[in-house]
Amino acid sequence: MFRDPFAPLTLRQRRRRWLIRLRRALLRPVRPTRRNSSRNGPSNLVLVGVDTLRADHLGCYGYGKPTSPHLDRLGGQGTLFADVTAGAPWTLPSFASALTGMMPGLHGAYLSGPVRNMDAQPPSRLNEGVVTLAGHLRAQGYRTAAFYSNQFFAFGLAESFDHRVYLNDEAQSVVAAAQDWIRRNGDRPFFCFILLNDPHEPTTPRPRDLEPFLPAVAAQGADTSIAMLRALARWGEGPAPDLGKAADITSPEIQAALAVKLAIYDASIHQVDRAVGELEDQLVRWDLGDVTLRAVFSDHGEEFLDHWEYARSCDHDPRGICGIGHGHSLFKEVLRVPWLAWGPGVPTGVRRQEPVSLLDLAPTLLDWLGLPTLPAHRGLPGDMAPLLTGHGLARPASPDPDRVVLSEALAYGPDLVAVRRGRWKLVARRDGRPLALFDLKSDAQELRDVGNREPEVLAELTAIAKRWRDTGWGATGEEGGNSWNDVDGEVLQRLKDLGYAE
Repeated sequence: MFRDPFAPLTLRQRRRRWLIRLRRALLRPVRPTRRNSSRNGPSNLVLVGVDTLRADHLGCYGYGKPTSPHLDRLGGQGTLFADVTAGAPWTLPSFASALTGMMPGLHGAYLSGPVRNMDAQPPSRLNEGVVTLAGHLRAQGYRTAAFYSNQFFAFGLAESFDHRVYLNDEAQSVVAAAQDWIRRNGDRPFFCFILLNDPHEPTTPRPRDLEPFLPAVAAQGADTSIAMLRALARWGEGPAPDLGKAADITSPEIQAALAVKLAIYDASIHQVDRAVGELEDQLVRWDLGDVTLRAVFSDHGEEFLDHWEYARSCDHDPRGICGIGHGHSLFKEVLRVPWLAWGPGVPTGVRRQEPVSLLDLAPTLLDWLGLPTLPAHRGLPGDMAPLLTGHGLARPASPDPDRVVLSEALAYGPDLVAVRRGRWKLVARRDGRPLALFDLKSDAQELRDVGNREPEVLAELTAIAKRWRDTGWGATGEEGGNSWNDVDGEVLQRLKDLGYAE
């Protein structure tokens, strides 16, 4: 075990963690256990959302490094969706879409304007009257609680839970707080949502989670010193190059720093996986496994210079950043997310291959629970309604391989949309002007624009984008008068701690 390179960055978290554990221990005698694994009624729901988790960095999605042994095992016990697209490339609109079954343009929690820049303008909150999964389950008699480590979850989503706790801490600590609530509220149906932020910058995994990943990059000659690791908790400072402003990504310096950054990212996933494994073990020890549906998903992935050339040619991020992070593009590394579930009601040993949307999450969970689905949104044009709201996928009698899946709502840059149909994916401006068309069957990494070779496909997907624009429901609109100066100081500080609102 080597010295913790991130100790100076996590000092406040560790102090707060110690105080929380002390308080929990002191209060435990007066907070009796209320678990009932033999009660009648619908199953409980424990839903884990992992911020900034790429699907292709999990073993169960084909990754070759040992990031996710627990998730790999648990995914094999239930249903895994292999081809899931997020409705948006950053936290607030994507989580809101997952928990409402609506596109961002319908639920309203996104950044507006012809060119977005979240450093200068805060996003809008969830629209009044939008029914979330938590609100819907409360109406079915569930106790609800959210334990979240990203403050954007409190732009309308957290408020729909009966009990909510913000903890900017590592996965194990957030899970421990959720377990304590479950221990005290398990005598009737409950919905516990847990948002883990470890893969989001600044990435500061524990030494025990770093150890499996650093030797390989060190053996290749990369600098894995404490100073370098600390500098790459973000995208580079001090001795590390700024990966977001690299002039030549093929240079040895950039490639070495990128390898270290990826090792840190993988270690943070391992840290999350370990916490999920501990949560699962505790539910089983409490005999809640047979009465609790569990699911894990992510809101979006992360770019690691995958499309640096496209970013350089477009040059549309107002921060001057190219090819790293999230929120400013609609490529696969940001939009393809994991979703796996197990427990009562979930088909076992199933791997679903057809393209689905993260908007399908809430309707499908409700279907597995045997509960009424979310209220349908009225007023949508008939032919576009299936594209803008989620579907229940629990009974895949005849999955549609050519279903249209949409994504929108950048945080940095122009008003872009992505239209996916089967093997084809279009990235375009809101008015339908194409930026690139990809054939995912022959080009899974989305590196070759085939728009000139496939004019009919291009015209078809462009027409869908234009019809979507014409509904008036897209995440667009004029820039509002909101300013970060109008945001509560505590909220602003929490976001700054996560690298937002600089």
